Amino acid sequence: MRIVHIQLVKAPRQQVFEAWTDCESWPRWNPISFTEVTVTERAGNTVRLDAQIKVMGLRTRRTEKHVLTPPEKVEVEGEIRGVTNTTVWTFEEAPEGTMVTAVLDAQLKGLLRLLGPLARWQGQTGLRQWMQAFAQYVEAKT
Repeated sequence: MRIVHIQLVKAPRQQVFEAWTDCESWPRWNPISFTEVTVTERAGNTVRLDAQIKVMGLRTRRTEKHVLTPPEKVEVEGEIRGVTNTTVWTFEEAPEGTMVTAVLDAQLKGLLRLLGPLARWQGQTGLRQWMQAFAQYVEAKT
């Protein structure tokens, strides 16, 4: 399953990238998705996270590995029960600020495959809401 979303953030690219990579602040501006985020390791351009998230109203643990290419890109590998995914986040300068693009590829396993259309809808909705909340957070800081 592939989901793509693009969001304009009215702020300079470096500021947008820095805000995005401040992972432990995510629950402050988007408590709907992330209730807790802990950076468990920083090594070179790699960051590992342990997070508590909400999916369809249920809380679950999620681990992520981020490979940073400042300020252009972040490659994320993540996993929760029954679902692994990769997301490539890009940050492009635009006249009005920064275009943030997320390309999410998820592999559903087991019974979750049967829920494909619901999972796609949930993924699209969640990603759109996450990116809108992020844009509001960054723009409020400028």
